[in-house]
This record gives sequence, C-alpha cells and structure tokens, in this order.
Amino acid sequence: MDEMVLITQQWLNETYSGKHGYNPVEESGKTGWDTIYGLTRALQIELGISEPADNFGPTTQRLFKPLKRQAPDSEPSNMNFILQGALWCKGFNPGGFTGVFYEKTENAVKEFQKAAGLTTQDGIVTTLIMKALLDMSAFKLVSGGDPRIRQIQQNLNRDYNDYIGLMPCDGLYARDTNKALIYALQKEEGMSTSVANGFFGNGTTSLCPTLTPGDSRTGFVLIVQYALYCNGKSFDPGEFDGKYGVGVVSAVKAFQEFMCLPQTGYADMPTIKALLSSSGDTTRTASACDTATIITAEKAQTLRNNGYKTVGRYLTGNVRTSNGLTSKALTSEELSVIVDAGLKVFPIYQDGGYESSYFVKDQGTRDAYSAASAARRLGFPSGTIIYFAVDFDAYDYEVTDKIIPYFQEIKSAFTKMQTFSTAPKYEIGVYGPRNICIRTSEAGLTKYSFVANMSTGFSGNLGYPMPNNWAFDQFYEGTIGSGSGSIGIDKDGFSGRDSGASNLNPPSDPVYDARLRTLTDILSTIPALENLSTLANAMFEFDTTETIFTSPELDIILSTSLLATIPSEGSPNTITITNGKPGAYITGLLGDTQTSLTASQIDSYQNLLNSLSLSVRNGYLEVYVNPTAQSLNIQVKIYTPDIPVGDSATTGLTTTITFKIKQKHFRLPDTEEVYSPDWDTIVNNMVQVGIGIVIVAGIGALALTVGAEAGAVAVLFRTLLAAFK
Repeated sequence: MDEMVLITQQWLNETYSGKHGYNPVEESGKTGWDTIYGLTRALQIELGISEPADNFGPTTQRLFKPLKRQAPDSEPSNMNFILQGALWCKGFNPGGFTGVFYEKTENAVKEFQKAAGLTTQDGIVTTLIMKALLDMSAFKLVSGGDPRIRQIQQNLNRDYNDYIGLMPCDGLYARDTNKALIYALQKEEGMSTSVANGFFGNGTTSLCPTLTPGDSRTGFVLIVQYALYCNGKSFDPGEFDGKYGVGVVSAVKAFQEFMCLPQTGYADMPTIKALLSSSGDTTRTASACDTATIITAEKAQTLRNNGYKTVGRYLTGNVRTSNGLTSKALTSEELSVIVDAGLKVFPIYQDGGYESSYFVKDQGTRDAYSAASAARRLGFPSGTIIYFAVDFDAYDYEVTDKIIPYFQEIKSAFTKMQTFSTAPKYEIGVYGPRNICIRTSEAGLTKYSFVANMSTGFSGNLGYPMPNNWAFDQFYEGTIGSGSGSIGIDKDGFSGRDSGASNLNPPSDPVYDARLRTLTDILSTIPALENLSTLANAMFEFDTTETIFTSPELDIILSTSLLATIPSEGSPNTITITNGKPGAYITGLLGDTQTSLTASQIDSYQNLLNSLSLSVRNGYLEVYVNPTAQSLNIQVKIYTPDIPVGDSATTGLTTTITFKIKQKHFRLPDTEEVYSPDWDTIVNNMVQVGIGIVIVAGIGALALTVGAEAGAVAVLFRTLLAAFK
C-alpha cells in the first residue's frame, strides 16, 4: 500500500462524494483505473463540465489551463491537489499533498517531463502533461523493460508529441509504440495531424520512401532504426543516430532474409511496411496459400498457374457459405488431386476456436485426438506439422489462462500417442496472432507458427514482432482464377521451415481397421461415452486398459483384448446377439418390474439395446455388478469373436467397460434429501430383476449423466430405485 495514494483517494471521496458525475473510489492505497477515473472526474468538476466522464476528452483539453509554480504563501487549490495526487499515482514525489504548487511539485513535474523524453523541462503542467498524468501508462522503466526501447519511446515523445501525445516510456514494445512509429512515419511523409491516423493504409503506403545507404532524411532513417530494433535484437542497427550506415544496411538485410524479402539492404516500402504492419506489403507474391475450398483439378491448375507450390487445407469441419454449411475437410480423393498437380499440402485443424469460450478444459485433448486421427487416416507421414487454430484476438491474460493450457493438453495427448505402435509421430503447430505464436513457442508447446497477420488491428499483432519459428505468414485474402477454376485463398508467406507433405500413404491394415470400426461403433452407441476425448480413433492402441473418464463420483474404465473368448452358455448374465438382434427383449427381461417404468423409458431402453446389438452384429453381452467398500462397479463386457475383415477372414475383440461409482452418499437433485445406498440390496435386486435392468438402468442412466457435476450419480440411483419399486 502507498500511503500517499491512500491520502489521495480519501481526499477525493471527502471532497467530491455526492457531487454530480463523481463515483467514489476504493480507498486501498493502490493505484488503479478506479483512482485515475476519480481524479479525471474531479478535474472535470473543477473545470465546470456538466457531465463528467472517465476520459480526458476534447472538452477537458480545451478548458484546461496550464498549472505552474506559485508563491509559497498561496492558498491551496483543488486543481493542485488533483495534480499532486496524479503525480503520486504516477510514482513522482511532489513533496506532499498540500494543494500548493511550489518548488517540490515543480521538480516532480520536471522529473516527469524528463522521464517522458521532452526537451522542454520547465515544470509547467500543460494539457499534454496533465492528460498523460491521468492515465495508467508507466513512464519509468518497468521490470522486463528494455532501456533502448524506452529511449525510442522517449525520442518519439520528443519529436512527435503533437501527433501522438505522450506515450508510455516503460521499455516495453507494444501497441502504443507500434502506432507511434506509424504516426511518426506519416508526419515525415507530410501528413497533417488531421489526416495521420496511426494505421498503415493506402495513403501511407503510397508515400513510403525508399532509403539507401547515405540517405540524408534523418527522420525517416531514425524510424527505420527504431523499427528494426523493436522487431528483435537480431536486427539491432546500432546507435539511433539517423545515419544510414553499415550497421543499418546489415540489419535491414538480416530482417529481409528473416521475412523472405529480397535482400537488398535498402529500406523500401515492402521492408518498412513489414517492420511496422503485421500484413506487410499485401501485393507481394507468395508461393503458399490456404483455403477452405475443396480443390478440384481445375482449381489446382489455377494455383499452379499463379505460382503457388504449397497449400494449407483443413483436416475436418465445415464452413458456412451462402448455400449453408459446406464441408471444408480434406479427403483422400482431394489429396490425390493436390499431389498429382505437383502441390504440397500442410494440414490445419479448426473445428472452432473463434472465441475465448471454446478453449475449455479437455478441449485440447479432444482436438488432439481428432486431428491426429484424421491426419493418420489421410496418410500424413511422421514429422507432419498440424496447425491448431486460435482464430480470435486473445488478450494476454486469455493466452495465459486458456490458450497455454489448451496447447498443454494437445502436447500431452501427442506425447501419449507417440507410445502407440500404430501412430505416426506428428508435431504441433499453431495458427493465430503473433502473441499467441510467440507465447506457445516460448512455452515449448509448438514447433512452428502459422501467423494470422492479415488481422493488422489485433492487439495480439500490434506491437509484437514476427515469431522466430514462423513457417507460414497469412497476409492477404483474395480470389484467383475464373469459372470452375476460381478459388478463394489466403496468401501465405513461406519461410521454408515447413515444406508441407506430398508423400501421403493412408494406412492399410484391414484387421486393425475392422477392430477399430467395431470398437467405434460400440462406444458411439452409448451416449455416456460418445463425446469422451480419448476413445476409439485412428490412433487407438488395443490390448490396453485405461481410465477414460474420472470425477469425484464416477470413473469409467475401458479395456480391450484381442483374445475374443466366448462366454459359457446358459449364463444368466449373458445376452446372445445374432445378426444385429438381441436374444432377449426389454419387456421380457424386466418382467413385472416394467410396471414401474413409463412407456417412453421402456422404448428408450429397448432402442439402446437394439443399437448396441447392431454395433456388435454377432457376439455376446455380459453385465456384472461388483460392490466394494468404496464403490459399486458395473462392468459391461462385449464379445465380438467374428468381425469380418474381408473375403472369408475374420478377427476378434473383447471390449470391457467398467462404470465405477465411487461415492457412498448422494444428495438427490432439486432436493435436500441425502441418499446412502445399500450396495448389497441393490445388487440382489438387480439379480432378481434380471440382466436387462442392469443394462437399461445402469448404462441408460449413466448415458444421460456422464459429464454432469455433483448430481450425476444421484440421477443414476433415482433411476435404479424407480426400477426396483
């Protein structure tokens, strides 16, 4: 806590509480926007503004009159209290909280003017100074800040404050610094303050100079020197002296090489625009592109005719068009067209990711398995980079809280898949704004970046350098070709780090595929399992046991065995399934117990059994119930001994799903009633009623409740008890 900030907050509330437009501030002793807004509204009240607001707008700027040193015996004024409070909040000591602008307050203002980089350090508080004080921007070097970036910020304030105001001088290259550099360029190009806007548009592009060694236009050269350093220390031009010498030539060539631009050493428009805008020169040629359009032979020829050699395509999903949803997913047939045309392809995974709410727990795991499964099915070889999309402007805290955990899950899933004998060894890439690409790379989660540079206004692009591991640089959207060869594409810069794939070999293992198909059909029949992320997919490893779902109430364990034994005949726990039909019906299995169920429940249970039987085709189904001191275990065992492979060949598989209900006390939903189940009684009832009730009540209820929170198991038992009445 800062005592002087606390005194400022207390004074604000004592002086202005109850006055129109003032909102009381928290008296915490900590500077924040709440306090800054309070000071701003207090200032506006003193200026006679009828409707105070949080921002230091045009009216405030017009009405504010400079503040300067007074005689030591002057009366305190609220304007000076506001000034001194703002200085304390900014970290500058005005010598107390007196309301009198005297020597120490003047010295604090001079110190601020120096910190801001201003040449004039006279201690007079102009509108420019007051507006900068009533802001949260830092004017001292912060932790992690670079002194040379701070020098750039101070120089920009010194030379261009009529265009940019006073920007932070914290040593961190960010959005404000990026926009200030563009403003500076626009001023040097001759734009007035009413025209310059900090955006590198067509006007700025058309007026952009070409700078060569020895160029005497000092302002332009300084901007290039600043921009080179801000884009990475690998492009350090040396001193910021405004001279286009050997150091600048070397730095420009290094940057051009990094961005795959012609290495001339001249700072031309494409180079300057690449330094200051994420998209760079959008008219430049590209040898790579990406598209959501299915590529036909005609479209592939269009790509070749326009110089494209590598194309990004989506592994799964749909895209919305004027005709509704259209598939954007790669197929084996399309891959053949792409490869036959002499093109290479890099895979993109995006079935969402357009907003922050997509990136929740387990989403990364689901996406990892889905993407790897599709890539394997299409025949992408080991070493292929799969680019997972983050297609929105995530703030840095969202990158920390959501995006990093999402990629940690993907990495964990990929690491696990590396142990599968059937799995290609895929690598992880990211598609997204620069900050996301940089953060995931620095965290060791992604190998290469596919950078969403078209979105020049994204906070994740403005003020961030190009990631060092960039493979593709998406910079312009357009349509090429005509007629049946017309195709909409995004132009992508190509670094050569990822050359894409051309040797695609879909796996050919009919026995494995037959088993996988059967397992997928079985699991997808049970709603409780269909959305779990680690179930059957093209990366599945047989002859394993794994917990595929866990919660405080319930675990689900999946086990597979290639020894497809046949259960003993006549077992009361066994149902024989022949040609997709069960050897028993729900009504027969339930007997008199069916009277406690509605017709709709009986129909749904019969449909579940019928669907499961269709998936099994020919085989057996057993259910066992095993109570323990800690849990009730319901085990469903499915035998499929004669899975057709082709011609007359068959293979076998045994699938065991165990539902482990762990808690002994349950609060029934929407009530205060707590239920403590008697496991032995429940099991005895199950045996008396017959195997059918175990299937329909046990699996059926779980099917409706897996994934829910605390009420899941309570619903299960309510369903079970209803069947035993």
